[in-house]
Amino acid sequence: MSIYEPTGRAREYSPLALNYFKGCDHGCLYCYVPNILGRYDSKYNHSNVINPVDFSKIEQSAKKMRGCEKQILLSFTGDPYCNSEKGETRKILEILNFYEHKVSVLTKNPKKALRDLDLIKSFGNRFKIGSTLTFDNEKDSKEWEKGASMPNQRLTALKKFAENNIITWASFEPVIIPKQSLNLLIEVSDFIDHVKIGKLNNYKGIDKQIDWSRFIFESVKICREKNIKFYIKNDLVIHNKGVYLSGNEINQDFLNL
Repeated sequence: MSIYEPTGRAREYSPLALNYFKGCDHGCLYCYVPNILGRYDSKYNHSNVINPVDFSKIEQSAKKMRGCEKQILLSFTGDPYCNSEKGETRKILEILNFYEHKVSVLTKNPKKALRDLDLIKSFGNRFKIGSTLTFDNEKDSKEWEKGASMPNQRLTALKKFAENNIITWASFEPVIIPKQSLNLLIEVSDFIDHVKIGKLNNYKGIDKQIDWSRFIFESVKICREKNIKFYIKNDLVIHNKGVYLSGNEINQDFLNL
């Protein structure tokens, strides 16, 4: 449980990360983590959240890396505000704030994160919170993400953070039904600070049926019309056919704190 440098696709989200939950109770069908961690443990069950957090080890890591000036993401192997979370994330935020780190949170339950709004405010411009936005209706969300908060709850919570001058962002990955992702992109445009846009990868052939070039064109058009800062992830940008993207818009560190 130390701050580390992610690699591969994860690196596109942050130069540093901290994982302290192993597992997640949101039950998202498209989740990539079970396949990754299952390679090392054939009995691994991602729905079983393991959370005996070693706060002393995390503090040692935070103290050692004080002043690094690099953003730390919470987290890749589990949602920092999953249903099983019982205050652990607040304690970790307190540690990271004390050592003056920059923190980015990605959660499907930003409503629960509002519980820590007072602490989050104390970070100033060293904190941002984002949510993964996938579907624009409860029916599809319950089918694909049965344990996560509903789309309207995520949007309402992000808007509340924005109203409190907290930097907000959204992850549009995976994109499963492009039209719904585009609808959501328009919906958040009035209050979101920036977005990261990816695609669905290798899930039951669904990704092979989507016109990703068209999706890039339409999503970039919305971002530019609505003046939203954005980053197009590597797996998606390879499908680009003629849409001009600036150096920042394909720079994985462009939107970091």
